Amino acid sequence: MTVLVDEAIWPWRGVRWAHLVSDVSVAELHDFADRLGLRRMSFQGDHYDVPETVRAEALALGAEAVRGRDLVRRLRGAGLRLASADRPGSWEEVARWEGDGSLPDVGGVIPDLLAGAFQMVVADWGTAVTVAFRRREESALVVEDHAGVSLAGLLPGGVESRHRGDRMVELLAMDGAGR
Repeated sequence: MTVLVDEAIWPWRGVRWAHLVSDVSVAELHDFADRLGLRRMSFQGDHYDVPETVRAEALALGAEAVRGRDLVRRLRGAGLRLASADRPGSWEEVARWEGDGSLPDVGGVIPDLLAGAFQMVVADWGTAVTVAFRRREESALVVEDHAGVSLAGLLPGGVESRHRGDRMVELLAMDGAGR
């Protein structure tokens, strides 16, 4: 495993941030980020932005501390660095459903594949909040419910999921999939 994290020097919203990367593969980076409990939506195409508290957790899990320029050099050397124009950009909220007791109708808002995967989410639809997001070629659905949320069954290929405890499920898919 070669997961790298630079210094937390980038200020944003009152916190200092660092970059978490792998110089082996994006899959390795996602696995490590999952162990840290990071949302998949925080992936920036070739790195995760992490606050200094998460940086400390990453180091405790075995990430290697490096200087920023060394991180970029190793990412480029591995062929994993994306040009700014190729990074996915910011997520835009495209729809929101507040708990009203019924399963939200997400069809037409997100790709069919993701809408199908959404049928596997188990939540109390009277209290759950569901939010649809889009950026470039990706779509995401986040279901959050303090009463608990889970997935029932296997997701179709092309749909990723992340869980934050039993209160949030995040589903992601490329927009071209399943149309």
